[in-house]
Amino acid sequence: MSLKVEDAMVDEVISIDADATVKQAVDLMNKHEIGCLIVVRDGKAVGIITERDMLNRMLARSRDPEKTKSV
Repeated sequence: MSLKVEDAMVDEVISIDADATVKQAVDLMNKHEIGCLIVVRDGKAVGIITERDMLNRMLARSRDPEKTKSV
């Protein structure tokens, strides 16, 4: 028996505004115990931000998560 994606996914889609900071995104991911967020602008999905994005683009480049936008 194969496991389907729907069997492993979360039911609630958590999103964050494109103008939010990375710190806000981290806090939201921690609150919901998830590894990514759908990024929205004007109510429309414009991207996704993941834990890996934060490691590669923030931590590795020593950027300030409280001042850096999520997109």
